[in-house]
Amino acid sequence: MVKKAREIRRRIGGRSARVHDAVLKSVFELIADEGMESFSIAAVAARAGVHETSIYRRWPSHDLLINEACRLHMEDALPIPDTGSLRGDLIAFQRNARDMLTSRQGKVILTLTQLQNQRSRTNRHAYWQQRLQRLRVMFDRAVARGEFPRDADPIVALQTLIAPVYFRLLVTVEKLEDWSIPEAVDRLLAGYGMPVAKKAKR
Repeated sequence: MVKKAREIRRRIGGRSARVHDAVLKSVFELIADEGMESFSIAAVAARAGVHETSIYRRWPSHDLLINEACRLHMEDALPIPDTGSLRGDLIAFQRNARDMLTSRQGKVILTLTQLQNQRSRTNRHAYWQQRLQRLRVMFDRAVARGEFPRDADPIVALQTLIAPVYFRLLVTVEKLEDWSIPEAVDRLLAGYGMPVAKKAKR
């Protein structure tokens, strides 16, 4: 579905959409290959095969460019699952997140997550607020199926589920492959009084 949407955007937007995609892809490639110390608009333009002015017209600052590259990559790499159950959705979402964050592009996301200037923090906060609001559709469906309490806050549940991933990657530096995602999802659901599976596999 995401791939189809991007193909439609390219057909509709023509060259402008192709430039847009090439620039955002180049942001990730440049940081992955050379690190943040080599990041510049000129370097992105050279890699994307566009003029610097084409970039500045769309993104007047480094932070805005990097933020949009992250947003687009996360949305493409982490589509919202619809497996027919909340447990299935959360397990699928966490597995996709694990695979993305341990990939080459995911390491770029982690690098950018640690930027501490004020604009980066503001952009990161805005991104996660929007992202969490979009993800709550999994819980809206679950409420309709009787799988999640109607009066519980889905955003708090999502934060509880997602936070250990970043804690393991950025604080304790543990391998995500050693973490049982189904068990983590079951612990979350049990905390809300929801029935869980008797056995959990990774």
